[in-house]
Amino acid sequence: MKELNKREKIIVSIVSVVAFAFLVNRFVLEPQSKRMKQLRAELASLNEQAASIGPKLVDFNRLNSELVQKKSQVEELEQALPQKAETAEVIHKVSMQARSSGLQIQQIRPQKETVLRTRGGKRGDFRQLVLNLGIRGQYEQLGDFLAGLEVQPFYVKVAELHMSKREEGEQGLEIQLKLEIVVRS
Repeated sequence: MKELNKREKIIVSIVSVVAFAFLVNRFVLEPQSKRMKQLRAELASLNEQAASIGPKLVDFNRLNSELVQKKSQVEELEQALPQKAETAEVIHKVSMQARSSGLQIQQIRPQKETVLRTRGGKRGDFRQLVLNLGIRGQYEQLGDFLAGLEVQPFYVKVAELHMSKREEGEQGLEIQLKLEIVVRS
């Protein structure tokens, strides 16, 4: 074969360098460039997710603290209501408290009991009994009665209270009370 002259050697070397540069670009740099674009897109996506996690984390922490608070409230309620109570027993305790306070009981009408449910709709451990009381007495006696209900082993809420003076010549008040009582089922 004939020997290449200087000009042909330069052309061959330039073509070789260009071919080598093309091959390196095609098979090494382009895949790396594509991979770099993918990584940058993933990084941007992760940064967006990280930015959105902050408010969610704050909400989670707030909800978690509310859950802890609700659990402690349930524990307090369970401690306040340590025993199961039958309706007759609750009515007996309320009437005994009224009598010991000096009130005269005219009527006690229990309404239908309601089983309290959890937020999820499940049957709860507590039930609510509503009592309508018709009683006679003085302001002080009513105050003693309500104070005595506070120490009973059930939760009592005065839902309604109506008072009126008795007829002429009679002393005291006519009192209508609606009590909502929560007891353990």
